[in-house]
Amino acid sequence: MKLVDLAKRAFGLSSHSASSLFLLQEPASSGERVTEETAWQLVPVYRAITMIANDLARLPVSVQSMTAAGTTAMMSSAADLLMLDSNRWMGGFEFRRTLTAQCLRYGNAFAQVVRSGRGELLELVPLLPAHVSMHVRSNEVTYRHSELGELQADEVLHLRAPGADGLWGESPIRLAREALGLQRAIDKTAGALYRNAGVPKLAFVHPGALSAAAQQSIVDSYMAKHAGADNAGRPLVLGEGMRVERINQTLEDQMFAASRDFGVQEVSRLFGVPVVYLSEHSRSTFASITELTRSYWDGCLAHWTSAWADEVRRKLLAPGQKLVWDTRDLLKGSFSDQVSALRSAVEVGLLTQNEARERLGLNPVDGGDQVLRPANTYSDQDEDGDDEDDADVEELDA
Repeated sequence: MKLVDLAKRAFGLSSHSASSLFLLQEPASSGERVTEETAWQLVPVYRAITMIANDLARLPVSVQSMTAAGTTAMMSSAADLLMLDSNRWMGGFEFRRTLTAQCLRYGNAFAQVVRSGRGELLELVPLLPAHVSMHVRSNEVTYRHSELGELQADEVLHLRAPGADGLWGESPIRLAREALGLQRAIDKTAGALYRNAGVPKLAFVHPGALSAAAQQSIVDSYMAKHAGADNAGRPLVLGEGMRVERINQTLEDQMFAASRDFGVQEVSRLFGVPVVYLSEHSRSTFASITELTRSYWDGCLAHWTSAWADEVRRKLLAPGQKLVWDTRDLLKGSFSDQVSALRSAVEVGLLTQNEARERLGLNPVDGGDQVLRPANTYSDQDEDGDDEDDADVEELDA
């Protein structure tokens, strides 16, 4: 019987909650035991997780109703909870940031859906992932919280990373423990090296035979006088014909800096954040910040917004409604790029002048709500003056 199965019997856990017991996980090949907490201490991991969480949390969201004619924005208590105040203790930004960061670390994030007696949405309260387990019985999914007890599926907002069965997410940190364990080992090696004043490993060669006590005395004397940053540069005095030999390579020989950069690239691959955003610029291939941001959105953020939108639609919205993310601020590019794109949209009649000004954060102007149309798009009926829409259309010069 596997150790996981024994744990499930001993603790009465479902397979999904038992898989989160890090006591059952073997350390990485580097000897480092990687957990969500220890990986959080790695600077590239912290940067990647907080960047994704912050960027998702700052995007405006709205609820739209899907009809035969298209979509229409509508008032929604779910949108208010996600944008304004999710509960009594945190606003919408902090709520979405918290759940996204938990999901990136643990593979799952949970929030209790609090409703009134009439079924109205009141609050979304985050729950610590370690306190929640999932149980599947007779095709029914329920959750159990260590303090709240059993919760039905529609009482829990469950954001999940990809997993084997689609019901429970796998922690990206646990899956990448080999790569992250190597990064931790490199950081520890650097710390130990500079704790000893950054000197390489040395051998003291004596022309005569030394007893074990004499050898230990030489080692203790050297460490006391030369180890540590405070002793850096202190002269070394040798006697009795002793000499010093270096018995290991330098940091440059070991490609230490390259190994650290490679660790940053591994974190970039793990979370989908462009390596440039993790302040590692040796492999930057994007010609502009617009292209870089588009790559970041398509390869990373869009996946998580879809996961959020799908869970919110299933648990919080009425049939025919969907959650929409406003990405205009994220993907707007430079000011000149925005003006050029909006000018083209206004000239071909996709946007009005006031709609374009609204996207730039400017106030509307008189006469700016008319839709412009190029002259070569007019029909014969338009030219004869029989079209009732002519009064609302301003003809452009050819």
